[in-house]
Amino acid sequence: MMKSWLVYLLISQVTQNPLLGILAVALLWYGGGSWWFGRMPDLAGPFRRWKQEQRLRETLRMNPHDTVARCDLAGLVAHKHPTEAKELLSEVLRRYPDNELAHYWLGIAQLQLGETDGGRASIDEALRLRRELRWGEPAKTLGDHYLAQRRPAEALVAYRRAIAVHGSFAEAWYKAGVAARATGDEAEAKGLFQRTLSSTEGAPPYKRRQDRLWRWRAWWALRR
Repeated sequence: MMKSWLVYLLISQVTQNPLLGILAVALLWYGGGSWWFGRMPDLAGPFRRWKQEQRLRETLRMNPHDTVARCDLAGLVAHKHPTEAKELLSEVLRRYPDNELAHYWLGIAQLQLGETDGGRASIDEALRLRRELRWGEPAKTLGDHYLAQRRPAEALVAYRRAIAVHGSFAEAWYKAGVAARATGDEAEAKGLFQRTLSSTEGAPPYKRRQDRLWRWRAWWALRR
């Protein structure tokens, strides 16, 4: 809705005609608009996250022992404020050592701090507690870290773990292909890119729209 409103405002301001703004929004929606709007930046996203973060901080100010709020806040800040996330999660895991989501957020924070071994151990523990946690996202996150560190063989192993949990994970299929290509195994890379293209066959339309970027990248990678 916010993106539709932004398109309307932009067209209306440029053309000085509100009716053309309405027409542009209607045409975009009619012509596969959910894909177009999905490509636009979510300008309201940072504000929503900020509001959620402030709400959780207020909850903890009122009740510092609210472990659910601690875990949720740690998940929000793990990428940008990993040290704070680790501090929040230490109390959660002290009280609930089998909280798989807390182990995952801790793993992200550790990876952000460059603690690769600790991050891998935390993510492994999260997946030991719940293999299907967030449908392969933890293993994909570990793969991204290895790939950024130019450790493609280890990244490939992690991406394959993600795919084993979620066979339609187009992003993981594509990145596995990137990792395989980086190891020099061109045949495996092409096979993985091909699987990216077919990974969402039979999937609901919304899922195919979500994964369109990864299928396009795989298509392009096959032609390089």
